[in-house]
Amino acid sequence: MNCNTAVFYDVENLISLFNAKTNRTLQLDEIHRRILDLEVVQGISVQKAYADWAQQVNRNLRSYVLQIGIEPVQIFNTNQNDKVKNAADVSLIIDAVELLVKRPEIENYVIASGDGIFAFLAKKLHEYGKRVIGCGFDRNSNIIFKNSCDIFLPLEKADKALTAVVKNLNKGTIAIHAPPEDEHPPTLDPAPIPSPSPEIKNTSKLPKNKFTEVLVQSDIHIWKNNRDIPGSLHVIKRMINTLFENADTDTDLEISLFKGYLDHYLPGFRLGQYGFKRFGEFMRFLVTASPYCLIETGGTVLRIARRNAPHGEKDVLLEDTSPLLFTLSNKQTVKSLFDIEDGMAFTYDMKLVKAASAAPEVLRPAPVSEQQESARKWIKNTFVRLSQEGTLPAREIKQLLTPEYSKKTFGVKVPVFKAMHSRAHLKEQREVNGKLVYWKDEFKFNGKSYLIYKEWIDKQHRAKFENWLKKIDK
Repeated sequence: MNCNTAVFYDVENLISLFNAKTNRTLQLDEIHRRILDLEVVQGISVQKAYADWAQQVNRNLRSYVLQIGIEPVQIFNTNQNDKVKNAADVSLIIDAVELLVKRPEIENYVIASGDGIFAFLAKKLHEYGKRVIGCGFDRNSNIIFKNSCDIFLPLEKADKALTAVVKNLNKGTIAIHAPPEDEHPPTLDPAPIPSPSPEIKNTSKLPKNKFTEVLVQSDIHIWKNNRDIPGSLHVIKRMINTLFENADTDTDLEISLFKGYLDHYLPGFRLGQYGFKRFGEFMRFLVTASPYCLIETGGTVLRIARRNAPHGEKDVLLEDTSPLLFTLSNKQTVKSLFDIEDGMAFTYDMKLVKAASAAPEVLRPAPVSEQQESARKWIKNTFVRLSQEGTLPAREIKQLLTPEYSKKTFGVKVPVFKAMHSRAHLKEQREVNGKLVYWKDEFKFNGKSYLIYKEWIDKQHRAKFENWLKKIDK
């Protein structure tokens, strides 16, 4: 495992707020679990918790900290008459900067605190191209520090399905019990879609934007019956309708971002089950003869938009596939998925789908030009296509961010993918040892931005890239 993350806990800051807000003793394993749920976190290499562990309120917590693999760092009180509030903060900052120099492979720095002083640390980490993840109580955390973080995890939204508390501080024993009766999650009513209620969905891996908020607040549940194609299509239709029904007229949505929502609400979603190899083709089929359309924006990005909405000068409306692909239970055929009422049974004919989608593929480079152009240009065009179609699996993206996988697969010495940071200078992010090795273009996958390695050579890399492409196309 590539452990690319370091976590620093400002216990002095967290413990008082956690007790006041939740009436529970601070449980660092809750924070630890939420950090591991983040897609960018591949593993934790360093964990340190800063506090005066000689104090009774911290002494018993120290034993628990050791049990879950966190290194306790002792902060001594240097002034007997007045506790030095920032002693832990200063020690944390020194350790983080020292790690920055000694361990350049660490990509993510998690700061579990709400103190504003860490905004300065975040700025310095960004200068070195590192990702900063904050964690604290949203309403009590310094606004400058929160805005300095690439990701901020609010502790108010921690999962309360199971509460771990320190039951006897004097003895240091730990008891895990269910929450009080009035805090139990609501019992789910029987429903045709087996899933947890919207209130307890794990949405930590979804991007924080207006589209996510709309879906989370809706009554759409996670659908796990992948073999029920009509049922899955009903869920997808409801997702698109929900995303656009309350949006502005000119709103559009990148299909790579929508693919991320599909992976969340339809875990195990596979294009092959629907008769497609490319996500762009599947989306063009979905919106055929519907209130929505697929547009090419600026020659690089595919988006879903309202069909009757005004489009930009550079937007190109992609043609629909052949209609009449859905047969209802009464043998009646309809032109569009969106003409079928929710819950209505219908037949999904794979042969008809394949015949209708046999039109030229969406934005695929011509085979002849692939042979003529250089490996660098061909590989860049291929990544543009994969970004447009949203077909690159999240697991593959995660591996492309590691130097080990990149070297083993392509023979390159640095990660093929590098996560972009909006607050860091682009030129610095593109450099490795003073050399620009990443394209300046922004590539989007699942709603996130990446830089991609550009030093491709025909003789060294073309064959390996072709083999990799065949593997992910299967």
